[in-house]
Amino acid sequence: MKAIRLRIKQSSANYRREETVKCRMTYPLPPYSTVIGAIHKACGYTSYHPMRLSIQGQYGSIKNRLFKEDCFLNSLQDDRGILVKLKNPDMLSSAYQIVAAAQKSQGNSFEKGITINVLNQDLLDEYRFLNRTKRRIDKHKKLVKLYKDKLKEMKNNPETPEDELKAFAQRVKSIDKAYKRYEDEKYTKPKSHFKTLTKAPKWCELLCDVELVIHIVSDEKTMQDILDNCFNLTAIGRGEDFVQLEECVETELIGGDISYFNDDFANYAFYFPLELFDKNKDAVMFAPQGSGLSLGGTKYLLKKEYETVQISGGYRKRIFNKVPVLYTKQLNIDGHCEGIFLDADGEKKYAVCLV
Repeated sequence: MKAIRLRIKQSSANYRREETVKCRMTYPLPPYSTVIGAIHKACGYTSYHPMRLSIQGQYGSIKNRLFKEDCFLNSLQDDRGILVKLKNPDMLSSAYQIVAAAQKSQGNSFEKGITINVLNQDLLDEYRFLNRTKRRIDKHKKLVKLYKDKLKEMKNNPETPEDELKAFAQRVKSIDKAYKRYEDEKYTKPKSHFKTLTKAPKWCELLCDVELVIHIVSDEKTMQDILDNCFNLTAIGRGEDFVQLEECVETELIGGDISYFNDDFANYAFYFPLELFDKNKDAVMFAPQGSGLSLGGTKYLLKKEYETVQISGGYRKRIFNKVPVLYTKQLNIDGHCEGIFLDADGEKKYAVCLV
């Protein structure tokens, strides 16, 4: 089986664990989704190209670094934080314009201009106009409510002619639909561009002196694209986690009967998919024989590919396929394997655990 082998070095990196907040903890190796995203960006892909990966490597040390984080509140607040307008309301990113900043922890008001520092008067006027628009819409909604109440009375009155009831119900429905459409176009969508931002000091874990060996298996055209665009691969992890590409070559993977003992070769740590352990129980060992140990490592649930679904508010959400893996250095293989391969490069050998 043909595969592409990438050997990469990074002076520092953070492969963020999404469940951590106050301290951005890191995975010991990049998750599958992180590598897939970096490869797709390097190749200029705008749609998903299926691929199977094996990730292994090591790092020299780990340290914490203090940084300032932009945090968007779940709802727009008028009296706190920093009022910003997003350039792309479909995603929360650094692409925003600062409108005004509150000067106190409470008692401020962007709309009334109380204890705020204005940085963009035009955008602040737009924000205030939208609030006034909302109040006008709410007044019209009261009229719609009166129509709906009258419709209920007509339904409860047995003497109401059926044709008159049907015509009035259609009229109420039409008016209600028109106001909802007007509110969506004139208030809801424009207001979604505005968010409340806070800035806070937080900690970030950094892996230092990172070495990665990544194997990629895909269709012939995709693999050729990766070989042609490998030097467009600039970062894995954060945007500032730059990579030094040591090697990008096509290699041949050997399957079937495999003999691999990690201590004899690179001594890299692996992401070992747990589904492969079930298929290869007789061939895979996670500890030396006679040690009394049967399993060694840390379990993770790693993201791989995703589907995009539409959710309320006009936003989109990524639903990831997650793969249970074991992060371990104690990988020894001796026997016939399914889904595990060997990449022999002279004196070096790499165990390849594809998922």
